[in-house]
Amino acid sequence: MQTSVLLLGLLFLLIFMGVPIGYSMGITAMVTLKFLHPGIPLVIVPQRMFGGANNFILLCIPFFMLAGSLMSLTPLFNKIIKCAEAVVGHIRGGLSHVNIVVSMFFAGITGAAVADTAAVGSLLIPAMVEEGYTKSYATAVTVTSSTIGVIIPPSNLMVVAALASSTSVPRLFLGGFIPGVLSGLAQLAVSLYKTKGFTKRESMTWKQRARVFWEGGPALMMPLIIMGGILGGIVTPTEAANISVVYAAIVGGIMVRKNPPSLAVLLEACEEVVSRLAAVMLCVGAAVVLGWVMAIADVPEAIGELIMSVTTSPALITAGMLITYVVVGTFLDPIPGILIFTPIFLPIARQIGIDTVHFAVTMVFGLALGLATPPVGSCLYVGSAISGLPVDKFAKDLVPFVISIIVVLFLIAYFPPLVTFLPSLFMK
Repeated sequence: MQTSVLLLGLLFLLIFMGVPIGYSMGITAMVTLKFLHPGIPLVIVPQRMFGGANNFILLCIPFFMLAGSLMSLTPLFNKIIKCAEAVVGHIRGGLSHVNIVVSMFFAGITGAAVADTAAVGSLLIPAMVEEGYTKSYATAVTVTSSTIGVIIPPSNLMVVAALASSTSVPRLFLGGFIPGVLSGLAQLAVSLYKTKGFTKRESMTWKQRARVFWEGGPALMMPLIIMGGILGGIVTPTEAANISVVYAAIVGGIMVRKNPPSLAVLLEACEEVVSRLAAVMLCVGAAVVLGWVMAIADVPEAIGELIMSVTTSPALITAGMLITYVVVGTFLDPIPGILIFTPIFLPIARQIGIDTVHFAVTMVFGLALGLATPPVGSCLYVGSAISGLPVDKFAKDLVPFVISIIVVLFLIAYFPPLVTFLPSLFMK
């Protein structure tokens, strides 16, 4: 137990000191390894890092990122917004609801919350302010709704969780669908309450709606192609990600053939994807080494024994895990959080009878909330950069949306069929 305390203590000390997450995990692994097994050469650390990152399934992450970037550079993304307006734009507080519904649609394409915040926020925050919403509220609803993007499939975080828990990616994709929809509906309920004083927008006729969906068909087909191909066994998630890039490039290219984006803009989009991917892969590689060192030091077993000595109640242990995800998620990005907590909590979850898919989806959901909460939420600072507001100026408007997400988190944690039903139905 002493080794476990020292290892985790050093890890979180480095994180609180501001050392990048990937470096924190790598340094912790090397220091612990040197003290526990001084005879093992440290050259094994980079070898295991490259080995952990050299996984075929991880290839889908950059391609889903690139597909989202390509869509935001073409009219495809605007078509999704128009479709969302056709569905909920006529309801009182329409643009607020559109913001959330667009995030639910866009989630089925990129699987990345930060990309969602950037794409949706750059278009809808100015539009909402122009229509009379406060800049604070417009930023808050954009930031919180973007967390849906890492729950509804395809999801980059689910890919990482599948790798960490040795679970099927399609099963996690399916497991995240209902929780993602519930999160969207909960935020829509908050949006309806917060905008009850707004006047209704003019409603589209059914003919206009039909035209909007006809024109938006190519954009709406993209998530269907991705998930249909994966669930039908036609393509792997990595192949589906490649197809999404080709689809976005061809269909988007046709739409902008008269005024295509410049080569510099395309290169900038690719550069952004590579930059984000580098951070992800560093975390994955370092986490593989840290997980190996924790296994040598029997850290999961020690923590499991400690928890089980305090209580054997599945309800209390589950509550403890959820609180840990929410609290730690406020200062730790979801990807390193997944890679750190999976080897620690998964054995405990299995011991009390929690299904692996249920565990992984709940963990991703809980940690993803940190993307929209201070002090280190990535989506917070993207939203802040777009609106020009400091985080503290719109933090108050975040609260009701964050509470709604936490309610859904506990709901899916204590009602497993909300997560396991679709995987059991389609992946027998």
